[in-house]
Amino acid sequence: MGRDSWRFHELDKEREKRGRMDPIWRGVGCVLIVLLGFVGYAFAGWFLGKNLVYIPPVVRRPPFAPWLPQDVFVKLVVAFLFMLLSFTILSAIYAMAFPIRPGETDAPPMKRRDKERW
Repeated sequence: MGRDSWRFHELDKEREKRGRMDPIWRGVGCVLIVLLGFVGYAFAGWFLGKNLVYIPPVVRRPPFAPWLPQDVFVKLVVAFLFMLLSFTILSAIYAMAFPIRPGETDAPPMKRRDKERW
């Protein structure tokens, strides 16, 4: 008996089926990462084109990599920072829109007690 019985086996299958994420959402996540990379690189090109911040020539063309075109290193760094910031904002919006709901295996929240005096 116990967990090996037919009833619990069916409940386990149903629980696993409910907990699985649709594979299309993984594809959406991959597309989002790639899209944020392209948008970040375009933003970096616009940012450097506007020349909003002074960037020294040593950083624009690093001496350890003279074969790289000018500003590629800076564009990649700015694109990465843009990706990081935009993904953080999207994650915060998603967390507010769809909060985590405790499941059946989660512990119940702790109850507050009055302050105990020593």
